[in-house]
Amino acid sequence: MQTRPEKLSKEDLEQIAGLDSAKLDMLAAWANKKLTCSHCKRCTLRCEVLKEPALDMGLVEEGYRAVVALPFGDQPDAVLQVVQERPELYHALRRCCFCGYCTATCQHHLLAPERMRDWRVLFMRAGLMPPDDSKLVMVDNEWNIFSAYRAIYGVGYPEFTSLAQAAELGPGTVDTLFFPGCSLVSYAPELTRTVGRWLTDAGMAWALSDDCCGSPLMSAGLFDRAAALRQRILDQIRAAGITRVVTVCPGCGEEFAELMGDEVDIVPLPELLLKKSRALERAGKPAGFSPLPEARVTFFDSCHDRADGRHGAAIRALVARNLPDAERLELDHHRKGTLCCGAGGAVASYDDDVTQRRVWRVIDEARKTGAETLVTACPTCTYTVAQACLGAPPERGIGNRHYLELLFGQTIDWPQVFAQLGGMWEGEYGPWLTQTFFA
Repeated sequence: MQTRPEKLSKEDLEQIAGLDSAKLDMLAAWANKKLTCSHCKRCTLRCEVLKEPALDMGLVEEGYRAVVALPFGDQPDAVLQVVQERPELYHALRRCCFCGYCTATCQHHLLAPERMRDWRVLFMRAGLMPPDDSKLVMVDNEWNIFSAYRAIYGVGYPEFTSLAQAAELGPGTVDTLFFPGCSLVSYAPELTRTVGRWLTDAGMAWALSDDCCGSPLMSAGLFDRAAALRQRILDQIRAAGITRVVTVCPGCGEEFAELMGDEVDIVPLPELLLKKSRALERAGKPAGFSPLPEARVTFFDSCHDRADGRHGAAIRALVARNLPDAERLELDHHRKGTLCCGAGGAVASYDDDVTQRRVWRVIDEARKTGAETLVTACPTCTYTVAQACLGAPPERGIGNRHYLELLFGQTIDWPQVFAQLGGMWEGEYGPWLTQTFFA
């Protein structure tokens, strides 16, 4: 039996592909795993989290590899030693929002979010992730901030088939799962119901999930628990015979595609709305939208949509079709170059200044376009912008709408949501919440 050579030389590649010398140099380095960070500092210049301590992703990568090369049991002590010797590294990694902007143009295709999350796992194992920072968003527990909010304020969806019910009924009941994500399903029940009724009117047999995709667990370094949560959802999807998962949030879609993309079709909701509304109009039926009147809008793309742009492209097409008279403006940073709202990575619980700087960077850029309304793709971005604008002078903030609010003419009352989030800790539920989360 012929064996493969341990390394591929330029001559080997030339015989295989007949490529020119420059491409051969690149391929030979890639094949021999020598194409690594060149420390060009492009990522450093793109991110203040890296820039302040003069780090780059190559240094972050090298530090990680040095730790995981040790025996598993020795790794926590090694992490503690690294943090003691280089506290600026720990500080930077805890302030990372996992947005990926720093490596979006990396010539060596390093992916910052993956490695930053890996560091969080090491920090958790070393006892460097304070439990109180993430107790409220342990979304695999029966009680978390989202489920508690829904229980206290009576948010539920008994009129719809749940994923658990669909799994119990087995294949043949529904073929589509509607996954609004934890923010929308908790804080915007009327809008969630309106979208659900639209799916029914469009002829779909669907079930609703009020679960979370597990992203908060990953921010806390709890990869195993996040994976177990998504596996439970996948098991229910399999039991129900579901073949399509429709996601509102690009982040949820990205997380699910990694686990179950080979088994089910992960479809962005705006793509489905666009496709089905076109079909309804061709059949002489109304599209079912009742858009809010807007004069000038601009679009804030999700970090998770940077790679393929599916949500952003469909949202722009929906707005163009349904608000044809609205002036559609673009941020300087949009689509693949989109910025971060600062909400990712649970950074606000560690260094809220990072979150505030990032969200106001987006708001200020949106205002410079002359737009009256910032249209968001991710409900968490909508939440973050709304929270920033809540206490700001009117001249500093901007109108803020999730694309579903814009299309269906139903606004989310964010001041009420924030008041209820604070109020739930007072009165009759306060002691129970304190006992549940912090006893």
